[in-house]
Formats: sequence, C-alpha cells, structure tokens
Amino acid sequence: VFRKKKKGKKIIRDEFDLQVATIPIFDASHNTFRYLKVLRDISRENAIAHSKSEFISVAAHQLRTPLSAIKWVFRMLLDEDVGAVSKEQREFLQKGYDSNERIIKLVGDMLDVARIEEGRFGFEFSYEDLTELIDKTIESFKIKAQEKNIKLVFKNPERLAPIKIDPAKIELGLQNLMDNAVKYTHLNGTVTVKIEVIGTHVQISIADTGIGVQADQKKRLFGKFFRGTNAVKLETEGTGLGLFIVKNILLRHGGTIWVDSEENKGTTFYFTLPLEEKFIPKENELVEFVEGL
Repeated sequence: VFRKKKKGKKIIRDEFDLQVATIPIFDASHNTFRYLKVLRDISRENAIAHSKSEFISVAAHQLRTPLSAIKWVFRMLLDEDVGAVSKEQREFLQKGYDSNERIIKLVGDMLDVARIEEGRFGFEFSYEDLTELIDKTIESFKIKAQEKNIKLVFKNPERLAPIKIDPAKIELGLQNLMDNAVKYTHLNGTVTVKIEVIGTHVQISIADTGIGVQADQKKRLFGKFFRGTNAVKLETEGTGLGLFIVKNILLRHGGTIWVDSEENKGTTFYFTLPLEEKFIPKENELVEFVEGL
C-alpha cells in the first residue's frame, strides 16, 4: 500500500504494509448483516522482522569461514597429520571437534531459515524415485540406531513412479524427521517409516516409540527455535529450527505436514507430496509459511 506525505513543497509516496481483519456483525437472529474491517499498519513489525533476518544471514555467513577452518584444524590433529597424540589428548580434541560440528549445524539452519524468509531458499525440481531416496536416508541412520538398539522398519507396499521434487531439500527434510525419531526414542525402541498413496498425494509417516510431545506444546512444534520441554531435558543440544525448515520445504512442494503424539508413548509425523506436477505451486506463486500447525 502506498500513502502520500507532504514534506515542505514536495509530496512523497511512501510504501507501507497493512494487516486486514474481517469481523462479522450479527443481528438479533444471529444472521450476518454487516462486516467490520479493521486495518492495522504492520510496517514497523515487518521492517524489524526483515532486519532480524538480514542480521542472522550476515552473521551466519561470517561464521562459516572460521568454523570451517577450526574444523579442519581439529581433523588434522585427530588424524595425526602433524604428529602423534595421546589417548587423553584425542578425547579432548574429539570433544572440540563435535562441539564445532554442532555450531556448524546451527549456522546452517540459521542460514536456511533466513533464506526461507527472504524467498531465497532456491529449489531445483526433477523427477526422482522417492522410495529410493527414503531408503537411502534410513540407511544413513543405521549406525546411530544400532548404538541405542533401535529397530528401523521401512514399510513400502508398492513401488512409486518417479515424482517431481527437489531431492536435496526432501532429503534434508527426511533427515531432520529421522534424526528426531532416533534421538528421542528410548533404548530398544522402534522407528517405522511407511509410504501410502492417498488420492492425488503420497503420504509418508515416520513413527517412533519415544518420549512423545506434551499436548499443550503440539501447536508450537513447527515454530522457530521451539523445542519441547521433555525434549530439552533429554537432549540439551538442538536448534529448534528443523521442523520449521521441513514444513516450509513441503509447502513449496505443494505438500503439508502434521503430527500425532502422546507423551511417553511416541510420535508420528505425517507429510504429503503431490504425485502430479500440476499440484506443485509455481515459482512466482506466494507460498504461505507459518510457524505453527
């Protein structure tokens, strides 16, 4: 929206953002006979949000180079490229390396969120075998699952024809969901991945037998920087950005995601992807992203 402001003898056109709310007004018989439109100037809020996103993006970019340098220094020392290290030294170096990796993951997530909010989270679509992609992702978690004696089950009753997706982005989403499932599942638990064709979409579910989600916190799961209270107690480290990123990846594909969970009984994440290209939003279409369910 544009407005005109007079500055001296000049008239300046200024752009601003309006939030429009429509409220129905009912008569004595509870029939709608009027509508009240409430206009609210949200230019300041949007400008602050943009500045925050820009700051995160710049800060994260600046952190990447020194973090990468630190990573390779640790790697060289651990590989004994510059001389032998004792067992005690190796333990300290490994802790430093692991901590640095966690910071690199956080920086990567922050950059992804900034790109999503600025509309720069580029997608490259192609026809891919979704079953093969899921199978590869599950395979990458086998060692991590074995450490907790967690059984990984893949239920795939039928072979799908290739569908149009961004394989890198969908793999990122799958990795986030699988990582959560394995991380928050107790010893000797089970993580089950299932594929079903439902109408015009394929539905993938990832079910675990883990800690679950508290009922009053489900609506906040897909928000930025949110982690459930019980999740924080079990795993103190985490960015709280993974599910926000996953949801926005799926929205750009024309899919959606939701959760079914009960505390201490497990969690199932469901997400869908369209089987046909016509259901995928065009690049210039506005894809809504939201922070809650």
